[in-house]
Amino acid sequence: MTTRKRNEWLEAELSDEDDQDQGYDSDAVQESRTAATGRIKRRKISSTDEEKEAVTNEGDEDEEDGGLSDGDVSETADAGVQDNDLETTTAPARKQSTTLKSLTTKQLVKSQKTARKSGVIYLSRIPPFMKPATLKSLLAPHAPHGLNRIFLTPETPAKHTARVRSGGNKKRSFTDGWVEFRSKKDAKIVAETLNGNIIGGKKGGWYHDDVWNMKYLRGFKWSHLTEQISNENAERAARLRAEISVTTRENKRFVENVERAKMLEGMESKKKARREKGAADPNFVDTEEANAGAKGFRRQFKQNEVKLKTAKDRGVIEQPDDVKRVLSRIF
Repeated sequence: MTTRKRNEWLEAELSDEDDQDQGYDSDAVQESRTAATGRIKRRKISSTDEEKEAVTNEGDEDEEDGGLSDGDVSETADAGVQDNDLETTTAPARKQSTTLKSLTTKQLVKSQKTARKSGVIYLSRIPPFMKPATLKSLLAPHAPHGLNRIFLTPETPAKHTARVRSGGNKKRSFTDGWVEFRSKKDAKIVAETLNGNIIGGKKGGWYHDDVWNMKYLRGFKWSHLTEQISNENAERAARLRAEISVTTRENKRFVENVERAKMLEGMESKKKARREKGAADPNFVDTEEANAGAKGFRRQFKQNEVKLKTAKDRGVIEQPDDVKRVLSRIF
């Protein structure tokens, strides 16, 4: 940074002369003050004509002094900062790969071994408005080997809506759930010791007086739970498809009946108009009724008996006398 060669506050006479020659420029004074304090400001993108003239005048004076001014240094620094900002903003973001990698043989064997060692506990009742994270924090101290997964069945939307409409709590509640422990031993001990006891914890806690209702499911794995859920979802989807098909069939039949009724009403109205016209004009001949009468004649066709080439029909067919005589000698 170059040293200042003029002091506007001490050399009042020079400033007065400059003011008389060029006029007072507040923007130039402000830029000189910021340069004196050493602050680096952003370069103004949109500037007026007066600011451009002031900047050019100051640039000429600094060139006469033989060096760059503080404002020029700040401008170059700001330009470099802006270039860096543009580079950072225009740099393309790295796309995260969404493809899932297949498990290796070791990972698959390890996961199967972990699944064999795991145990599942069923909770028949979940305290009201208890979240899965809260349940995990309450059961984690009783599981030295750790917990794997937790699934809680949410209440039905109709029940939640009814409670909210009646002025109840708007939070989500759960009815029952399953907790997977990494160790069967931990799951058995937890089910035996905590079942029927209060949750405890802090005396003023929200769930202090609620009672645990849990049972260890022997031979039950987490895959069985997901399979059961998928089967229930498939059954629900099948029922929904059946209901939709029945409704569609009923709607189609209803539309057909409506169209048929409209057609019959139109035919009746036309017949009525023709009758009225025939009653008014005795020479009127209804050609449509005559054609309808002709079409109404039904012909009767005689149908020939069908002869089948089966063993039963062959016995019914009469045989010649020679054949009967030969057959009587043999049998």
